[in-house]
Amino acid sequence: MFKVQSSRFKVLRSERMVRRCLTSPIAHRTSQIVLLMSLAALGGCEAAGFVAEAVAGGEAPPIKVTAEYKGLDGKAVAVVVNADLPMLYQFPQVQLEVGTAVGRAIAGNVPGVSVVDPRQVVEFQTRNIYWNTVPYGQLMKKLGVQRLVFIEMIEYRTHEPGNQAMYRGVAAARIDVAEADGKNPDNVVYSTVANVAYPPDRPEGIPDAHELTIRKGMLDLFARAVAGRFHDHEETRPKSKGN
Repeated sequence: MFKVQSSRFKVLRSERMVRRCLTSPIAHRTSQIVLLMSLAALGGCEAAGFVAEAVAGGEAPPIKVTAEYKGLDGKAVAVVVNADLPMLYQFPQVQLEVGTAVGRAIAGNVPGVSVVDPRQVVEFQTRNIYWNTVPYGQLMKKLGVQRLVFIEMIEYRTHEPGNQAMYRGVAAARIDVAEADGKNPDNVVYSTVANVAYPPDRPEGIPDAHELTIRKGMLDLFARAVAGRFHDHEETRPKSKGN
């Protein structure tokens, strides 16, 4: 009789422990993982991918992005940046900053490319005040390159408009590409637009930031966005809002 009661007590105690474990947050997460693994075993590769994403907390695998234009591969390239007078007044180094950032990103990712020193390009612009009236074909001859990446800045700022206390970097531009060996070197063979904001997850901006930090972050995002048009790469998808 005592043995039966003892066994029954052990069973009841085990049931209580199981209930307690199953209602704990850790067990709840573990049970989700076990369930998802079971679904993966039944659903094949697609379900397995879902499991990997769910267990990782909603972080999806990176997206493979194909280059929109591969004509820079193995070519001599000049990155030329144009900005209007108000932008140059507020940011005198915008042409050198953008040209350097984009040039480095292209040189570091496009196979076999050779990028003209951005300081050389800016010196040419300084010596020739009407440089932006020169046709693309002649511009490439003067710079000694086979490809021209022409960046027409539309917006370049480090603060929210009208609010110097809120920092948020925004860079937007139209990008044209011309080919010296094309049918008509003066024509644009590829055109796109790049528009980035830094920090990317703070649309309202941030107070008490360092302008240099904001500008560097903005330039890095912008350079990657532009260079990414010219080489295959992977991009990380943002987390869903629920995670």
